[in-house]
Amino acid sequence: MKDSSKIAIILVPGIILFLYVLFLLNPTTRPVAKWTLGENHPVEILTLIIALAGGIFGLSLAWRARKLEETNFVVVFYAAFSVILLIIGMEEVAWGQQFFGFGTPAAWHAYNVQGETTLHNLSGVHGHTEILRLVFGLGGLVGVWFSFYPYFRKIASPTILFPWFVIIALHAGVDVYNDYIPLGKQFDYHVQRTSELIELLIVISAFLYIALKSKMFSFTLKPSASSGER
Repeated sequence: MKDSSKIAIILVPGIILFLYVLFLLNPTTRPVAKWTLGENHPVEILTLIIALAGGIFGLSLAWRARKLEETNFVVVFYAAFSVILLIIGMEEVAWGQQFFGFGTPAAWHAYNVQGETTLHNLSGVHGHTEILRLVFGLGGLVGVWFSFYPYFRKIASPTILFPWFVIIALHAGVDVYNDYIPLGKQFDYHVQRTSELIELLIVISAFLYIALKSKMFSFTLKPSASSGER
């Protein structure tokens, strides 16, 4: 990978978040920024597209790993990661309900706070998805730590994604903290607004993870015990 590409990957999440906060603070650009973060608007649709693309790409990676006779642990990890990514994408549009307008089954409607066919709006989960974002961010950081151990390198997070996971974990951590110790209405407003943006960063980082890990298998005919990402 070229140095310019590495620098871009490292800087992009910080730049995106900084610009959005700037646009939300500026009265002139605030309406446009808020519109892009709305339901079924650009950020959410982009999250859907990247999540679905990453999930499909990830399943093909899991299949490739299986064909190369990787361990069941590696294959199952990539497959599970990809399925979760597909679920995230479909949750963004209520499993198609946002587009096709079909009704929510009565049994499901009774337990869904927004009356949608979604998992993240179920009673007890709704309003606490920042915990899931925090788990993803911390999980990514643990994955980076795993990259220094040969046994885990086949599933470890590339170190170049470290800034992505730091930003995701910090934002989600502040969001969780704000739930218990309020930091002010204005602060809460911006945290809630940018949470949609963090979800986009999550699926982009997941897509990049799959793309970068796929290089491990691109030119491998037969994996060896010493093979791994460098």
